[in-house]
Order: sequence, then structure tokens, then C-alpha cells
Amino acid sequence: MLHHTSITSRDFRHLGLISALLFAVSLVLWLNYDSFASFKISNALAFHTALETTTIVLFISVFIVCWNAFGERRNLSSLILAVSFLCAAILGFFHALSFQGMPGFLHAVDMHKSLSFWLISRLIITLTLLGLALRPSDKLVSNIRSNISVGLGLAATVAFTNLIFMYPEILPTTYLEQSGQTRFKIVCEIILVLLNICSAYFFYRQIKTVNPDRLNDLLEINRGYLCFASLMLAASEVYFSLYRFADEVFVLIGHSFQLMAAIAIYRGMVAISIHAPYAYLIKNTRTLQETANELLINKQRLVGVIETAMDGILTIDDQYKIVLVNPAAAKVFGYEVEQLIGQSIDVVIPIRHRHVHSKHVENFGHHGTTRRQMGTSFEDFYVTGLHANGSEFPIEASISSLVENGRRFYTVIFRDINERKIAKEKLAQYHTQLSQLSSALQSIREEERKHIARELHDDLGQLLAALRMDLSLLQRDHSMTEKSRMTLSSMDQLLLTSITTLRRIATDLRPRALDEGGLFFALQTLQKEFSQRHGVHCDLIADEEQLILNDEKSTAIFRIVQESLTNVARHAKANHVKISFERDDESLYLRIKDDGRGIEEGAMNKTRSFGLVGMRERIKALNGSFQLESAVGKGTQIDVKIPVNDAS
Repeated sequence: MLHHTSITSRDFRHLGLISALLFAVSLVLWLNYDSFASFKISNALAFHTALETTTIVLFISVFIVCWNAFGERRNLSSLILAVSFLCAAILGFFHALSFQGMPGFLHAVDMHKSLSFWLISRLIITLTLLGLALRPSDKLVSNIRSNISVGLGLAATVAFTNLIFMYPEILPTTYLEQSGQTRFKIVCEIILVLLNICSAYFFYRQIKTVNPDRLNDLLEINRGYLCFASLMLAASEVYFSLYRFADEVFVLIGHSFQLMAAIAIYRGMVAISIHAPYAYLIKNTRTLQETANELLINKQRLVGVIETAMDGILTIDDQYKIVLVNPAAAKVFGYEVEQLIGQSIDVVIPIRHRHVHSKHVENFGHHGTTRRQMGTSFEDFYVTGLHANGSEFPIEASISSLVENGRRFYTVIFRDINERKIAKEKLAQYHTQLSQLSSALQSIREEERKHIARELHDDLGQLLAALRMDLSLLQRDHSMTEKSRMTLSSMDQLLLTSITTLRRIATDLRPRALDEGGLFFALQTLQKEFSQRHGVHCDLIADEEQLILNDEKSTAIFRIVQESLTNVARHAKANHVKISFERDDESLYLRIKDDGRGIEEGAMNKTRSFGLVGMRERIKALNGSFQLESAVGKGTQIDVKIPVNDAS
């Protein structure tokens, strides 16, 4: 709504004085009712027709202003006023038409039709003002809804008009030929008086509480004029209820008050049609100024961000000329900012890369992509820059593009990563060396294990076996006492236990089955010993032909299975373990799955998880892949893939 068109205090005082004067005159008329009631107007029909025609013209004018003043910017208040005054004007026309068909005002039926039309017309205006006085929430209405509303209003008006003409008795009688207007009409007019007084009161309250500096929508008529119009309508209804016959002076006075109400409403609408477009322009000007200020602030903020950015920012146009460069970018290339502005981008690109770089930028613009990282891959998206002293250095960069006024601009955000590249290369070198060292240590460890296992089995094992054989010979001597025989038997048990322990240790170090029977036989032995020792059911699903591999791969797979079963025994608390192998022409697939409690998140990355680290290093040395999946309460699964297309 637009309160900028609200009535001024001076205008409101003038309207108040006019209202007071009119009510003072009315008071004099009411006090001298008998005298003025006997005063008759000659040619009353002409006066009535002139006043009613003027009022109808004003009603039509209000409709035109409310409907057309602002094009499609029509809100609910203007729509209600337009529809109401259009319907009221049509009913007023039929009121005048019925009046013209009553020579001498003597036909009671025609008079009843005429008064019914005029009574309904005044009721529509009164209810409309009351609705605006209650000030419902206002909002813009679409052009389609506005047209539908006008169409429905016209249809209802035409239907009601036909009903009155054809069936005038549908409403209680409003006029009797001998006694004038009826009690029903007087009661209706008293109700209209009360409604108009309520409207005037609410309009007055709105005038007192309005904020004249607040701009909202653009279609609200002056509440002061509406307050004055409501008072005039209330006064007109009083005079319309006083007269008995149509040629009395009170009819003329009532029409005069009604005409003043119509003029007040029209005056308010004309004020809108004059002031609101300027207010709309002022509002838009303020909005544009606020937008311009926001744009200026954002521009200053953007310039500050670019100037203080740690990364280099450089923008070129479609001719590959530098149009923007920040201090960080100039410092990276060894120039001042002023030295780079207007220069070709080639000054910061090595000669051998310039042709390729131009093609890449051109293709990037033609593809319509808005941004991407520069380089060949995700892990290696750096390009080479040229320093002012002629030295080359790597930069990590991303490029974006936009079209402005038909020209394409490219912006590159970059940073010098020379130190990072050197550190990365050193880290990769150290990692390779560590992997080679780990592989060498694994080989040395296996050789040491194999050597120790062989020494234990061949040397110490043979000595213990020979010692037990000698002990057996002593047990055959019948001259020994029973006590000596028991001692020898105890020694024999100790030797047997020692031999068993020695074999177990030697097998753990390097199972002879791996060297003598191959990987399949070694895994079967490991499976049986694990189930017997720990009471966990273990399944091995494999074919012996699948596991015909060279010594390095056989040892690695055996150690992975051995370490996995050790972890199951120590941590998993599982009831079942499944070891399965599959093989194709290129790879061997190993899966170890248990139904234990699983591994908690983060436990796999502990620095002391040397078992998992050892597995990964073994697989990495064989150019294989290692994947571990685990969930708490759902067990653990290890998947290993080893290429076997080389000589096995």
C-alpha cells in the first residue's frame, strides 16, 4: 500500500470543518422537520435525475481509475472498489430508468423496483467501505483473476436486475402509493447508517495510526476521504429515511450528501492516479540506489579479496591479453602488476608450451565448460610457468570462463608448487626405497626363517632323536632299579615333548610342507592345526592346480593366510573361518572371511598394526591388491588379488 498519498492534516481539518458544518445544517433541518417536510420541490424528477446521473458518472469514474490507473499492478483493494462501483453504477442506472417510467411518482410497483435497485446499490457501497475500513490483508491480484472477478460481478448484477424486473415481490415492499416508504425500507436505511458510522470510525483510527513515511504497494485510496465519504453516506441515509413522498426536500438533501460521498471517493482515487506513479518512481529510484550501493560494496569487497589473496589470480580476454592480475600473481612471475596488464599471456608461458596452451584454452572456451583444473590428471594437474628471469617452475592451476557482452574471459587461479613438487618427488623416492627395503627385509626374513627352521630340524632335531634312541637302549638294561627306570621314562617324555615343540617351532618358522608338498598341502596342514589348536571351524576351498606358484608368491600367500588366522585366534572370537581361492588366466583371488566381532573403526590404522602392514607390503611387492572390509559384529573379510600371468 502507499501511505505517501495519505490525506494531509490540513486537508483532514478542512474535511472535518465541512462535516461539522453539514451536520450543523442537518441538525437545523431535523429540528424543523415539520416545516421543511411540507416544502415541496417542483419538477423533482429533473433534480433527482441530474443528481443520480452525476453520482452514476462518478461511480463509473471510480471504476475506471481503480481498473486502469496502474495496468496490471492491481491489488485486492483496487479490485474490490472497481467491481463494487461498477455494479453500483449499473444498479443506479436501472434505478433512474425505473424512476423515469413513473409519471408523477404515482406507480407504487415501479417505485418499489426503483427503490430496490437504489437500496441494493447503496448496500454494496456501504459494505465495500466497511470491508476497506476493517483493512483486510492486501496483495497483488493477477490480471486473469481480476477479469474473472469483474465478469462474475457483472453476471450477478444482470441476474439480480432481471429478477427485480420480473419478480419485484421477491423483496419486501419498499413503497406504498398512499403512505410512502415502508417500515422495511426505513429499517434498512437505519442499518446502513450504523454501518457507515462504523466504517468512518475505523477509517479515523487508521488515519491516526498510519506511518506517512512507509512505502508499501501502490493502490490505496486516502483513508481520510473514505472517512468523510462514510460520514456523508450515513447522513444521506438519514435523509432518505425521513422523507415520505418523492417530491420532498429531504430526498434532494439525501442525494446531495450521497453526491458529496461519491466526489470524496473519486477525489481519493484521482490522488492515487496522480501521486502513485511518482511514488513508484521514487520507490524504484531508492531501490536502484540501494542496489547500486550494494554493488559498490560488493565490488570493493571483491577487489579487497583479490588484492589480498595468497594465490595468484590472472584474467585474460579472448585475445589472450591480461586484463587483471593481483599482486600475488605478479610476485610469482617476478613482475610488477603494471608490467603485466595489457601484455599477452605468452610472457608467463614457456615458448615450447605456448602453442599447445592456446589450443587448450580455445577448446576449453568452445566446449562451454565453466571451470576445470589444468593438467593431465587429478593427481598431476600442474602446468609450467615462466619467471621473469627466464627460469621455469611448476604451478598448480584451475581455469574458469565467463561471457560478458559477447566476449569470453578466462580466469586462472594458481600457486607456485615448486617446493611441493620437490618434496613430493622426494617422498615418492623415499616411499619406493622403503618398499624395496621392506621387500628385501621380507626376503631376508624368509631366508633366515628357512635357515633357522632347517638348522632346528636337521641338527637339533637329529640330536634330540639320537638322544632318545640312546635313552631307549638304556631302558632295556634289566639290572636297573625301578627308581632308575621311572627316571628314564620321565626323561623320555621330556625328550618327546621337546621334539614336538621343536617341530612346531620349525614349522611356524618355515613349514616343510611348503617346500616339500607345495602351497596347497601347506595350507591344508595349517588349516588342520588351526582348527585343532583353537577350536575354530576352518574351511579351505581350493584346487591344488590353482595353487601351483613360484616360491615367492607361495610364501607370500601362506604368510597372509597364517597372519590372518593368527589375528582371528587373537582378536576375532569367531566360530567359523572360510578360506577360498579362485584363479583365471591373469590373476589369483584369495578371500578370507570370518564371523567374528569385526574390527572397530580406526583400529586398522593404528601404528602398531604390523600384521596388516606386513600383508599389504607383501602384496604390493607382488604388484597385487589388498582390500579389507570389516564391521563391528559382522566379521572381517580380506580380499587379495595377485597377478599370475608371469612365470609361476
